[in-house]
Amino acid sequence: RNGQAVDLKVPETVLNSISEYGIQEFVAPRMETKKIKSVTDHTPEKVSFWKKIRGVQPVKTVAPAFDAGVKAGDSVLAVNGTPVRFRDEIVAVAEKAAGKVITLTVWRNGKTIDLKPKVAADGTLGVIFGAKPLHQTHVSYGFLESFSVGTTKAWTTFADNGKGIWKMITGKVSARNISSPIGIAQVYGSEFEWENFWRLTGLISMALAFMNLLPIPALDGGHVVFLIIEMIIRRPLSDKFMERAQVVGFVILLSLMVFAFGNDIMKLFGK
Repeated sequence: RNGQAVDLKVPETVLNSISEYGIQEFVAPRMETKKIKSVTDHTPEKVSFWKKIRGVQPVKTVAPAFDAGVKAGDSVLAVNGTPVRFRDEIVAVAEKAAGKVITLTVWRNGKTIDLKPKVAADGTLGVIFGAKPLHQTHVSYGFLESFSVGTTKAWTTFADNGKGIWKMITGKVSARNISSPIGIAQVYGSEFEWENFWRLTGLISMALAFMNLLPIPALDGGHVVFLIIEMIIRRPLSDKFMERAQVVGFVILLSLMVFAFGNDIMKLFGK
């Protein structure tokens, strides 16, 4: 921010919200109150063909801002005399003032105008704000420098996976955050983007590397545990024990996979 790295503290349950609402819906920049893009008028709502058959007739939309004289292109400067900069500030005031009249101070054609819309019962004004384009900075690394940056990000991802598993065990993060190939495919998106594709592939590779080191039979982490046990007792474990351990490991892995698929299927149906 402004040329400096800024650390922001977020609740430990933030992953639950991201998983429930989706990354695009949850992680988004704060929108400045630039110009109003459009204003809802009293054009009747569109009614589907099947609703028309059932006798449902189109009704006029509620348009508080339109009735008060708000126009597309207006820039909101203040609400009830309080200067505002971001869209969520206007939304917060409108939601609290449902059914009441508020004062919008707007900038139009070089003049300041006060308008008094009556907020709809659902806390809306009937306007759509235009989004200010984000300023993006592209950083390029040389061939040798990229190794250092890539290694740092890889180990950071590895450590973050460990922290995530621990929070899941302690109940700070919901197990519903576990995703299957269905969820992974949704993250990749429907269109191929070279940079996004390889970044996600790297993240998934490090996540799989971490999972492979978990002390579960049938994984490399489980074999390491068995080797440590053999070093302690100074004799190899029996073949029968190893065979049963492998079966238990496969059952655990299959159960996790079924659980992950179940999570993603439930999300697809909005449950």
